[in-house]
Amino acid sequence: SVWKGGELFAWGQNTHGQLGVGSQTTFIPQAQLVKRLKGIPLAQIAAGGAHSTTVSLSGAVYSWGKNKFGQLGLGDTEDRDCPSYVGALEHWKTVFISCGADHTAVLSKEGLVCTFGAGGAGQLGHNSTRNELTPRVVAELWGARVSRVACGRQHTLVYVPSLDKFYFFGSADEGQPEDERKPDQLIPLPIDPPENSGNSCQSNDHCRCIQSIFNSYLNGIATLKDKEVDEWISNYSSKVLKRIKMNIRLIFSSEACINGSFLQKR
Repeated sequence: SVWKGGELFAWGQNTHGQLGVGSQTTFIPQAQLVKRLKGIPLAQIAAGGAHSTTVSLSGAVYSWGKNKFGQLGLGDTEDRDCPSYVGALEHWKTVFISCGADHTAVLSKEGLVCTFGAGGAGQLGHNSTRNELTPRVVAELWGARVSRVACGRQHTLVYVPSLDKFYFFGSADEGQPEDERKPDQLIPLPIDPPENSGNSCQSNDHCRCIQSIFNSYLNGIATLKDKEVDEWISNYSSKVLKRIKMNIRLIFSSEACINGSFLQKR
């Protein structure tokens, strides 16, 4: 949580140092100052499964916490209990960052996207299932000028305004029964935006113009300019819906998870 003075405070689960307070204690019940970032004006923070990232107003990126798959972008797999500067992004001009369970996606001012961390489900978009220990540009999106990026648990979603299209890569079947699962998507491919289902707008042009995108635990959600929200969900069976509800209750039972579940609107 960023307080009014611009200082970052953290509390909750700290099994991998994801709070960034320099402590090996696995649970911290009260808010503590993240001293390593004191004095650095922050533009955004993002939390993953057990790692955290932040972007300063100048575009510098810092990461800390779990690093088993290289999701901190530091070139190794060692956990960090304090924020570390991601030197590989020094000239990237970062404007936004998003974290999945074990991967990270970064958006540059020029609309380029780079990803790093776990790639087992294709969530990095590099046409492979390899993990990446340092930031790597998603080549399939080169020149597309992406305006929004969001990571789900094992997938990534981006929006290209010039084409009015979403691009998706990674696992499309989290929560699906085993016999209904689809192959993982290893490169970004376009998906159709939801049609406007309301009666408040007769003009397709501005209703289909997307303002922002973000991810819930399982599903991508798009916010439209006319303030209508279309949520994309699959036709889950009742058994799977019960499992999803159980997961939601589990996630929102933790203050740390709640704090890390919302992207700051820019």
